Amino acid sequence: MSHLTITNAAELTNLIRHLEHAPVIAYDTEFISEGRYRPQLCLVQLAANGTLAIVDPIAIGNLDPLWNLFCDGKREIVVHACRSELEFCFRGIGKIPPRLFDVQVAAGFLGIEFPAGFRTLLEKVLGFGISKAEARTEWNKRPLTSRQIDYALGDVRHLEEISRILRERLSKQGRLAWFNEEMDEIKTRHRTDFETPRWRNTAKSSGLKPRELAILRDLWFWRENHARKCNQPASRVLRDDLLVELAKRGTADPERIADVRGLQRGDLHRILPELCAAVQHALELPAEELPGISERMSFPQYTVMSQFLFSALCSISKRNHLSQQLIGGPSDVRELIAAESGTLPEGIKPRLLYGWRAKFVGNQLDDLLNGRTAIRLDRSNPDEPLTFF
Repeated sequence: MSHLTITNAAELTNLIRHLEHAPVIAYDTEFISEGRYRPQLCLVQLAANGTLAIVDPIAIGNLDPLWNLFCDGKREIVVHACRSELEFCFRGIGKIPPRLFDVQVAAGFLGIEFPAGFRTLLEKVLGFGISKAEARTEWNKRPLTSRQIDYALGDVRHLEEISRILRERLSKQGRLAWFNEEMDEIKTRHRTDFETPRWRNTAKSSGLKPRELAILRDLWFWRENHARKCNQPASRVLRDDLLVELAKRGTADPERIADVRGLQRGDLHRILPELCAAVQHALELPAEELPGISERMSFPQYTVMSQFLFSALCSISKRNHLSQQLIGGPSDVRELIAAESGTLPEGIKPRLLYGWRAKFVGNQLDDLLNGRTAIRLDRSNPDEPLTFF
């Protein structure tokens, strides 16, 4: 297929001039994440105004002019499963495109499988598929083969058409406003995720005391810095369970740290002083600088009630052809119950009681919970057995 190949700054400038008047730009990437601290961007594919283009970030280096074009608010950027595409842009200029259409999210509002792969959307929206043959290719090697190029362009050339069809369906079903609201929430969530250190997400850290959390935090930041310098996954530097074990031991004694099972490694002599220093720093923090314990919402007393309401949520979503996974899961139902019972920690808003989720399903669950609506089992309809009255 005919396309432009952009391999230097001058060609990128000319491409941007051409794209400045495009109302919509379809955007996709190819990258390699294995064995690296952060994924390596290897290819950017674009489609706009009848032009297909492949931008080579390995050859060009700085793609900030392209990211600025995406973020100037003058055009819509169409993507599929937007997280990685947004992260590359954010890491470049600290911004996220303000006008964003994610076809995967749009499909979820229309009852199409969610999260649906791009090839699934092609088949269900346009009625044909494309090859997956190059999905695991070495995208950082040059020159690219014709098969690699065709595969990469296949991921972007139909995006705008899919978005147009899905937008029309959303508008027809009165769900376009819901979709736009969800996209705003997704952009906010991703920005927060990109900006916020995620040390509290360390596996198996639940139940740590404030001083132990301080040790975990300092070890986590040490690990991140080390992984960045070495360009390797943080988990390869030191596993989560070892961070937690060191936090629980609460000692900067080199012998006790070296005695932890899993730390018998060739480079221990090199990293041991750094581990000890990180732990010692946390041990010396004054009490007022220790991290607080996060509220953890398990609400075990609501297990039976949440199972009942989650079944109702699934029934409502199926009947109205809207993906249950997009609406929420059992934890969201438990939050709703806790809010109605007065046991939800202050400052937490249950997702099912706000925005489009409240209008679609949250208010109905609230009515069930408070006895304003009842459920009857309809055995004649095994696919949708729950009837609300």
